[in-house]
Amino acid sequence: MKSGRWLLGLAAIVAASLILLYRGIAPFPFRQEITQAAQAESLSPYLVVAVVRVESGFRPDAVSRRGAIGLMQLLPATASWIAQQNGWRQTSAMLSDPASNLRLGTWYLNYLLRTFKGQQILALAAYNGGPNTVRTWLKKGLLSALEPNPNHIPYPETRNFVKRVRRYEWWYVTMYGLPGMHAHWAGGGLHGKGYVRRDETEAGTPSRGGQYRS
Repeated sequence: MKSGRWLLGLAAIVAASLILLYRGIAPFPFRQEITQAAQAESLSPYLVVAVVRVESGFRPDAVSRRGAIGLMQLLPATASWIAQQNGWRQTSAMLSDPASNLRLGTWYLNYLLRTFKGQQILALAAYNGGPNTVRTWLKKGLLSALEPNPNHIPYPETRNFVKRVRRYEWWYVTMYGLPGMHAHWAGGGLHGKGYVRRDETEAGTPSRGGQYRS
């Protein structure tokens, strides 16, 4: 009897510890909204939640010093461009709405992954520093198009952003990934590439990305 109670007590302690671990290391607010937005763009939800965590800390009302708004920290100009590409009706107020912000942000992340041939490091660098900035780095040979190294990213802020997103993505895959889930989301970034849609044509792009933190 005593041994049984001891085992039950130990199991309760382990369960409580795991819950605290989940909440502390890999919190997942807006899980349904993030998962739905990621699935709509064929992105790994673990990649998207990592971006949201780094960009806004899960605060829908977050506004950076540069004016980026919402969960995925989009500049109004970038959000307007995204909406125009898709024929979506969009207002600045919608950027503080989690579902609307995620819809715009995941489309843009998917666009950048397609633009940079699925290379997640380049796409994340473009998300933070702007696609034209990344193109300049590639032309100057500062980054490799085939095997980009985040340590070679010239901007400290962008380099830190990319590393943090990839680190958090690893934690989310580790904490929430079910057997077969990681394979289903085809390289959500742990192997350097993201799973992206191929059925859309590319259009013009803003000269700078819209995601800057305060």
